[in-house]
Amino acid sequence: MALGDLGNVDLLFAGTLLLLMGFVVGWWWPWQWWLSGLLMGGILPLVQLWATLARFPMPYVPDPLQGLLLLIPALLMAGFGAIVHQKTPYTPAALRARLRRARQADYHDYEES
Repeated sequence: MALGDLGNVDLLFAGTLLLLMGFVVGWWWPWQWWLSGLLMGGILPLVQLWATLARFPMPYVPDPLQGLLLLIPALLMAGFGAIVHQKTPYTPAALRARLRRARQADYHDYEES
């Protein structure tokens, strides 16, 4: 995600991926939503710093403030994913159990025929 930003002129691509992945990671690991939001949002300024120090060719001059501002949507969406995890019955563990029961039912029907 952060490396994909190095080829774009604006941060819209990276911001959109942060929104989507922030929700998914917050939903999947709701107990540590803040840590995953910080890690995902904080990686972009670190990659921009690395690219500047390594003199990686970029089509724009990186602005550290823009990268830090992307911490906000990453944290918000990770928190929103954690809230959705707590409020809905479709948690990852429930979905895995449901899939396991469906496989067992299919296997049982197969043995009977």
